[in-house]
Amino acid sequence: MIHCTIADPKAAVPVPIPPVPVSVPPLPKHTWLTLHGDEPFVVANGGFSGLYPPQTELAYSQSIIFGKGGTVLLCDLHMSRDGHGFCLSQLNLQNTTNAADAFPNRKKTYIVNGKELQGWFALDLTSDEMFDKLIVTQSIFSRTDLFDFLSPYPTDLYLEENRNALLWINAEYATFYNQHKLSLLDHMKQLVETKKDITYISSPEIGFLKSMGPVVHGLKTKLMFKFPIDRNAVEPTTNEPYASLLTKLPMIKTFATGIVVPRELIWPVNKARYLEPSTNLVADAHKQGLEVFAYGFANDNFLPHNYSYDVQREYLQFVDNSKFAVDGVVTDFPTSASTAIACLAGSKNASRKVPTLIISANGANGEYPGSTDLAYQKAVNDGADIIDCSVQMTKDGVAFCLPSVDLIPTTTASGPFMSRAAKVDSIQSSMGIFSFDFEWDEILSLKPQMFSEFNGDLIRDPARKNVGKFVTLSDFLEFAKAKAVPGVLINIENAAYLANKGLDVVGAVTTALSNATLDKQSTQKVLIMSGESSVLDKFKDIPTYQKVLHIKKQVEFVTNETALEIKKHADAVFLHKHSLYTQFRGEGFTLNFTNLIECLHWANVSVYAGTVLNEFQDIYMDYSSDPYSLIHNLIYYGADGIITQYPGTANAYTRNLCTGNLESYRIPDINPGDVITTSLDPKEVEEYKPPPPVHLETKDFVTPPLPAVAAISKDDDKGSASSNNTNANAPSSPSPPPEQAQTPSTATATTINVVAIFFSTMLGLVTLL
Repeated sequence: MIHCTIADPKAAVPVPIPPVPVSVPPLPKHTWLTLHGDEPFVVANGGFSGLYPPQTELAYSQSIIFGKGGTVLLCDLHMSRDGHGFCLSQLNLQNTTNAADAFPNRKKTYIVNGKELQGWFALDLTSDEMFDKLIVTQSIFSRTDLFDFLSPYPTDLYLEENRNALLWINAEYATFYNQHKLSLLDHMKQLVETKKDITYISSPEIGFLKSMGPVVHGLKTKLMFKFPIDRNAVEPTTNEPYASLLTKLPMIKTFATGIVVPRELIWPVNKARYLEPSTNLVADAHKQGLEVFAYGFANDNFLPHNYSYDVQREYLQFVDNSKFAVDGVVTDFPTSASTAIACLAGSKNASRKVPTLIISANGANGEYPGSTDLAYQKAVNDGADIIDCSVQMTKDGVAFCLPSVDLIPTTTASGPFMSRAAKVDSIQSSMGIFSFDFEWDEILSLKPQMFSEFNGDLIRDPARKNVGKFVTLSDFLEFAKAKAVPGVLINIENAAYLANKGLDVVGAVTTALSNATLDKQSTQKVLIMSGESSVLDKFKDIPTYQKVLHIKKQVEFVTNETALEIKKHADAVFLHKHSLYTQFRGEGFTLNFTNLIECLHWANVSVYAGTVLNEFQDIYMDYSSDPYSLIHNLIYYGADGIITQYPGTANAYTRNLCTGNLESYRIPDINPGDVITTSLDPKEVEEYKPPPPVHLETKDFVTPPLPAVAAISKDDDKGSASSNNTNANAPSSPSPPPEQAQTPSTATATTINVVAIFFSTMLGLVTLL
């Protein structure tokens, strides 16, 4: 009994032993469509700049640790007033350092490439001033500022400390510095003399590259011509727009080994954020013998809808399509690019290497409206092991699949039926429009609606917002049988409330499973899930059914006794993914393991972790805002199954070519707290006192026996949760009358209707997670 209960909930749990992957033979050599047939390079843009302040010692060192072998470190060269070189991500220091605070009187305005630029500049500071007072900061404000304490990185130190790495120096503003009597060319000559094997030197200025030609002659250094994002900008040597120079690849070949271009010049994206057909740029450049590197990759970009927020799919679009492959990608997240190139490219038809269950969350809810025929078909196509149906009941007793009993988040009910909004405290704290107040024909008059935990730029594919058809429970089961899906999960909630309204959801599920003969076989798994023990207990006499307890709140600690109590009712639990680790200061980083998996496994209870989403805002930064890294580590921590709205992403991970291959790149195993303890002052971490852990208690899931289903006649049943009056003529029942909803008065109906939409949508964050 002492085995799983940790005396100090804050203490670290032993490092988990990951499931044994399927062993695989050494991989055959992959055929790449790059210029020379080599594996594309991963270029770390300023190091691991998606997590750490760019172009700092920490950012570069972490990209070496977590990137694949041969990861290239890119430094943007800038110069101080006394001629020292520094790696800095932008010419204007205002958004990349604390220059405005450290030197409030040094604000200047310069003409840069014909345009006025106001801010703070390295050429107005001495190297000593930069060392003494400047702190490099994360230049993208949506990223963490937790590591904003590092000094600028001098180029000579960059060369010395990374002498065994492949290095890339980008000299962006040679003409500008020349105008102020500072020479990037002379400084580059000194750097080449110091380190003769700098791998790449790039610039958007032809004159600079031509001058560098004799300097690197006879060396392995490659000169790269960089195209800026603004194609209408004018190249200072030729005074030609860069758009014009794109058509002159033979001329570029005379002074450069390759080109570096924004990724949109290869795969254009329209204003609605959909991909357009690829250009011929890569093929045309390769014909001229020019390498092509694409830049602008980041996991926290607002990706084209075609990728369904799967960051790896974007990388693969550039390196693993049937027509071409770029020779390298320049990225803020080298771990993700490394995973795409080393592990996922060429894996489309590979067998699964990781046996962990993939369980859909309302089908492929990230790509189609949840619980629709299209969402289920997509989940099956994407390799889900278990497809799920959250069962809702209509007023006339039809059991059907829908993510929530409240129709507002996932249907168009808020338009025509807002007058039927009601408040049922035992179901949710906000107003809702509930399925049990509608007949099936009324449900069919609605359209499904794509729901997302995120709005704004992270909205899901608008073209699919209202596609698909609603699915009854019986049709769902027949579909699962016809498609030979390995298993189904049936989620039952609000059973007691529905029973009091005369709706037998447990009986409806039991009958549907029996009619589908799924209660008489073991070929297809049947999982019954609920947050209520009384519901699971109704299925205890069918041994082939696996009972799954849904722990809806995020918890951090469980005792032996509670774990054993769970085992009395369930074979598995569905845990919030963040229940597997604690958080550091609310900063979006993990701190320690919780004891949930260890203790539940001790009690012989399987653990399903979720809900996993692709959207980067849902993923702690330890995992590089990358769903593949999150899935990998949830499995590494011991999760027996992954519940996800994007089964295709989870399935692609399970087929990755690196798992079980000792010679390949390894997707990083990241223990909770690894990132902060290796990057922050240990004292800062030790001094943090986390709040008391949230305990999982029996009261969170042990519920009273379900009441008998009320016998409510159709003539007397008002049929709506918004009915204010109980029916005095209704026949007596041993169970209590259904809870009466609170209906807004006419004077306040408009206000409450607006509020209902907001709060019900917020409810969806909890309901669907």
